[in-house]
Amino acid sequence: MEMPGISTLNTILKRPIELRSDALAQRREMAAELQANCQKLATSLKNTFRITKQANEVDFEATEKKIINLMDDLKQVDSTFQEEESPVLWHLAIDMRFKDFAKSCADFYQSALNLKQLLNENIPDSSALKALCKEEGFSKVTGAWQGELETLLGRVNQEYMKVMAIKFSW
Repeated sequence: MEMPGISTLNTILKRPIELRSDALAQRREMAAELQANCQKLATSLKNTFRITKQANEVDFEATEKKIINLMDDLKQVDSTFQEEESPVLWHLAIDMRFKDFAKSCADFYQSALNLKQLLNENIPDSSALKALCKEEGFSKVTGAWQGELETLLGRVNQEYMKVMAIKFSW
């Protein structure tokens, strides 16, 4: 099972941009796609972590599989998300009206990469995962990160509302 959102980050952010004459509409479409991706990714991650909180001996195998799948999916993402490295973020950021939105998306995606490091440092194998889940250590490991995710998603949504309210003014 792939985590929708994580494994497609490189595809979305690294794709080439064909400039159109309706630049504002094009940027709005890109912003909508990025915002929707952030929402899906956040929902998927929250659901994964919610399941681990409810894990017990009977359904631990399903929980373990979900976390291992998440870690495998995160291994496919090996990039940082900065404006200068992503044609999509760069195209948004060169228009000052979209710059804050592009930055908030880059920060949100960078948080997903921080999760990759967090999981790899704390879960070297399935026995470590089992021990963390049994003692509610997994919730402690991911708790602060989940708070950061919520904050960053809030910022993405706030900046998205601002860019969608832009009227053509050039």
